[in-house]
Amino acid sequence: MTYKNLPSLSPAKIVFSIVLSIAAVYLFYEGTLFGIVLLGAALRLSYIEGIELDLEKMRYRKLHSILAFDFGKWRPLPAIEYVSVFKTQKTSRARVITAEAHMGFEVYKVNLFYASNKHIEAYVSDDSNAAFAMAKDMAAILKIKIWDATQTEQRWR
Repeated sequence: MTYKNLPSLSPAKIVFSIVLSIAAVYLFYEGTLFGIVLLGAALRLSYIEGIELDLEKMRYRKLHSILAFDFGKWRPLPAIEYVSVFKTQKTSRARVITAEAHMGFEVYKVNLFYASNKHIEAYVSDDSNAAFAMAKDMAAILKIKIWDATQTEQRWR
């Protein structure tokens, strides 16, 4: 079974990066090198990172995606000891000239732990049920336990 955790791009970013790409091609055609700057901005707007797990072949890769094209090198999955689900805060920053605001919301992360303290972040969701469902699937396939770190009192599931 293959799991792919790749955040989605907002439609506004997709449209804006396509418009910048078209403008970059036009500027190249006109002989202006400013098109390189616009193309770089378009690629940066459409770039996202994620992870893909192939639990049948026991391998994983960190994904780098530009629009619909995914890149990444497959690596063997280490001996996973347990799956951990924990709750954390994800913050985003909004800045306008001199004013700055930090907004936070809760997310649930599913990590695969190996070698005592190393981990692979396998899944992120704002829904605890979806995170636990993903953790249960992975734990069943890998035949390991789930560590629930979403509450103050942590426990094995």
